[in-house]
Amino acid sequence: MKPLFKRLILCAALFACAAATLPAQQRQQRPDPTASMREIIDRIYTYLDGCTPTTLVDGDGKVIKDLKKIDEKSSFKRGDFGINTYEWGVTYSGMLLASEVLGDPKYSKYTYDRLKALGEVYPYVKKYYEETGYQMRLGAMEKPKWLDDCGAMAAAMIKATLANPQDGRTFRALLDNWIEFVMYEEYRLGDGILARNRPTTNSVWLDDMYMGITPIAYRGLLSQRERGDLTQKYYNEAINQVLLFKKYLWVPEKNLFRHGWIEGMSEHPDYHWARCNGWAVLTMCDVLDAVPERTQGWNEVKDLLVSLLRGIAQYQSPEGTWHQLINNTESYLETSASAMFVYGYAHAINKGWIDRTAYQDIARAGWNGVAKQVNEKGQVENTCVGTGLGWTNTFYMSRPVNVFAAHGYGPVLLAAAEMIKMLTPAQRPQGAQGAQAQPERMNGGFPGMMAPQRVEGKPMVYLAGDSTCKNGSGTGSNGQWGWGSFFGEYLTDGVTVENDAVGGLSSRTFYNGTQWPIIRDHVQKGDIVLIQFGHNDMAPLGTGRARGTLNGTDDQPQSVVMERDGSHQDVYSYGHYIRMMVRQAKMRGAIPIVVSPTPQNSWSGEKKIRRFDQTFNAWCRQIAQEEGVAFVDFNDICAAEYEKIGKTKAQKEYFADSVHTREAGARLYCQVLAKALKDQNTALAKYVK
Repeated sequence: MKPLFKRLILCAALFACAAATLPAQQRQQRPDPTASMREIIDRIYTYLDGCTPTTLVDGDGKVIKDLKKIDEKSSFKRGDFGINTYEWGVTYSGMLLASEVLGDPKYSKYTYDRLKALGEVYPYVKKYYEETGYQMRLGAMEKPKWLDDCGAMAAAMIKATLANPQDGRTFRALLDNWIEFVMYEEYRLGDGILARNRPTTNSVWLDDMYMGITPIAYRGLLSQRERGDLTQKYYNEAINQVLLFKKYLWVPEKNLFRHGWIEGMSEHPDYHWARCNGWAVLTMCDVLDAVPERTQGWNEVKDLLVSLLRGIAQYQSPEGTWHQLINNTESYLETSASAMFVYGYAHAINKGWIDRTAYQDIARAGWNGVAKQVNEKGQVENTCVGTGLGWTNTFYMSRPVNVFAAHGYGPVLLAAAEMIKMLTPAQRPQGAQGAQAQPERMNGGFPGMMAPQRVEGKPMVYLAGDSTCKNGSGTGSNGQWGWGSFFGEYLTDGVTVENDAVGGLSSRTFYNGTQWPIIRDHVQKGDIVLIQFGHNDMAPLGTGRARGTLNGTDDQPQSVVMERDGSHQDVYSYGHYIRMMVRQAKMRGAIPIVVSPTPQNSWSGEKKIRRFDQTFNAWCRQIAQEEGVAFVDFNDICAAEYEKIGKTKAQKEYFADSVHTREAGARLYCQVLAKALKDQNTALAKYVK
């Protein structure tokens, strides 16, 4: 060996030994790429934990210690953010993921503390609402009006229950109530897609993917874990909904979603709002996580997510974040959507759905841009406030940003936690390649049929009933008419009739649904409410359409297992629901009148029509007497008129089938009812022609 070569080897060896003997703190170390993410999660947590109290207060801001004193003015103590909003549903999910990734229970405790508080309050809210029907500050807990009220919160509750079934019991009743609304009560179009009827009639909003589909998907997973019944129904529905949203809102030539679709428009608003596309990213990630890969349509959802991520990537700004309108660089850079996209890229990489090499730098750059928007206090800056459907670029570009726009916090937590997973090799999977306006009031809930306007100084007459009062949309389809369609003609000018009856509903489903609140929340002092049910109350309690009621007038409920999802529902008597409507109308100064149901086309021989003397007629009379309101035995009076007309003529000219009437039958009912109201000197007597 040559002397020079020997000296080089010796020097190298001496250098290595010297380096090995240096103190650990003096050695050059590679920075932890997740350190800033951990610090930001903790900074946000510290801020939110101090500004989202769980204290319940009354209308004067005083602490409520006895939950029995909850009323319509009760609320949780005001903080920087509400603890039961859709934005906070995402925040709870973010805290749960942060706790899982970091192994720190304080983050999940944030979620459980607040969900437990909601669960503790719920039974008292439910009781007060059922007894009074008053609009409550906490009313959405019992009677949500749309998906924003409960969808994201239900999803967070299910995730929390899956992570900790024991703690999940503390808010299970509220969760079951909300998922019932999402799955079975939210407005839909004819093909079943989750839709909105307000503020725009028959509209589809991309935001509702997260508000509706995520809880449905996770409800399937919860069912699978707990008992297995109806699990596939939820899974199939989640997949089907994603594909329906694709049908309405996906723009394939851009690989982006548009924000909304409105029935009846020939050209739909073609604006690619960033956050609505972010909601789609979060939704599809959740669906693919919750629904088994073997489920039909799963791969199509995955392909759609990959296409969307591919489309979003081309619009990333040099700052790493994305614009308010994704494809419009003149719009401002927006944080909440950018965080959603970062989460989507990182999660898809971690799951092996997209190529790591191709997309990890997009995720990194995106996170770097998002991280700069979290200030020292832990507030998320440059987050767009709540946004409806827009008809111009200017609408979206002029929407303000605010640190109190709650939409930013959950997505940033999700993005940070998922990025930590992406940058922690041990957690990579084997085989990996590298989201109100005031509702428009509809007449009877039918789209396009606006409620009639009241005449000053005159009462409104509200009709609460079934298809014998309003058949279909009330326009005589199939030759069938309800008496409510003509009743206004038998009253004097100026008295306005609003026919809010809905076919197929019983006293139970009318009272528990959205129909009774339409009346209850709009009546004024001196208005008159006619209440007439019975035909559908004879239906099954928990099977089929599950609309039946218990016989009688008792106020004790019976717990019924609902066939459609295995949940339990308290069902009351027919008289109970009539009584609740009467009392709630009276509380608001209105004048309720109880009316027994119309006769059925059921005869005993040729001369006698059957009556409800021992059932509905008797129960209506009893409730009216006990509550001190007028009662019209419509069933008996109309049956007597049919007997005068005769069976043959009645069945040919008046009845359309076993219960519904032709126009002649509907007008006969109006004449009979108007005369009875006048003869009994009811509150409507002076208005009868």
